[in-house]
Amino acid sequence: MDKINSYFNKLAKKLTFIELQKNSQVDIKGYLVSSDIPLPIIMESLLKEIKEGNIQEEINLANVVEGIIYLLGTDTEFPYINEYKAILKAYNEKINDYILYRGLKYFDEMDYDSSAIYYRALLTLDDRDVNGLFNYALALEQIANRFLKEEKSQEATDFLMKSTNNLESILDIDENYSLAYYKLGFHYKFFQQFLKAKLIWKKFLVLDKDEIRLQEIREEIEIIDDDVFFETGLTYLTYNDFGKALDSFLKLVPKYEKHWNINYFIGLSYKGIEEFNLAIEYFRKAIALNKEEADVYNELGIVYFNLEDIVKAIAVFSEGIENCKEDYKLYFNRGLGYVQLGQYEIALKDIEKANILNPEDENVSLQKVKIEELLSSI
Repeated sequence: MDKINSYFNKLAKKLTFIELQKNSQVDIKGYLVSSDIPLPIIMESLLKEIKEGNIQEEINLANVVEGIIYLLGTDTEFPYINEYKAILKAYNEKINDYILYRGLKYFDEMDYDSSAIYYRALLTLDDRDVNGLFNYALALEQIANRFLKEEKSQEATDFLMKSTNNLESILDIDENYSLAYYKLGFHYKFFQQFLKAKLIWKKFLVLDKDEIRLQEIREEIEIIDDDVFFETGLTYLTYNDFGKALDSFLKLVPKYEKHWNINYFIGLSYKGIEEFNLAIEYFRKAIALNKEEADVYNELGIVYFNLEDIVKAIAVFSEGIENCKEDYKLYFNRGLGYVQLGQYEIALKDIEKANILNPEDENVSLQKVKIEELLSSI
């Protein structure tokens, strides 16, 4: 059972069951309920009737209906689910509308657990009800917010991701459901998926008619535009499309030229298209802004390797080691530089240090063995 279902399943403990007398039946508008089907009722409702002296020989069907709805929303694997669905349909042919209404009412009262339970019940009856899916997503979002306030980040993430999945499911059913696009954009923004947020909001702008919401989203898109360029650049880097990555990162320079990471990624992009002098320039800018990022030294040193300037490469790795003493790659790369210069004993010391810092890297271990064998043969 997944975490979301487990959460709601625990709330089923609020239910108790009425057992009919053996061989008896209950007639619900022509639908006969046999005695072997236990009828759920919310314990609080039962206790209230007892306290008020309203317990009669006849079953209060309204309480049973509420119990069935609650059960459908908390334990979809309970036996007799199909019978319970039939009871609801017999009791009220517009039961779906009623459940949606009650879910909205609980939501307005900020009882988000109960609201979600009613929407879950509705979706058990009709898993393609887009209004049910949307409002269930909103209830899950509010539960996630509660977990965030309680500093339960994993639970918050689980519920928000489920909410996001529900919103995405709506678009598989009705691609014109504008409010799903509206909400999804905020979810993607929260998860720092800025490109997806912008794309989904662009679709919202085409579909929605509410000018207040439209203006809100126009402003949101403007806010995340820089993040979109950054994410787009990273995506292109991942696929080694360095030219397009460079285009994205360069758009950020006017506002973010003092950010080391922008300069670093521009350097990576220039390195990818073999514009090595420009790569050096931007890697140097990144180092000037942040001397404690080992990756910048490693990439700059590799550029000098590519230019066959081994001495400068070693100098860069040494500079990096001064500022990032625990980065094994700096020692390893400097060791490779010394190998190129034929200084095998010095190289071995660096490779050994890299191996101590990261004994799991098989390439480092293999290089260590090779140098040891080379030295023993001299």
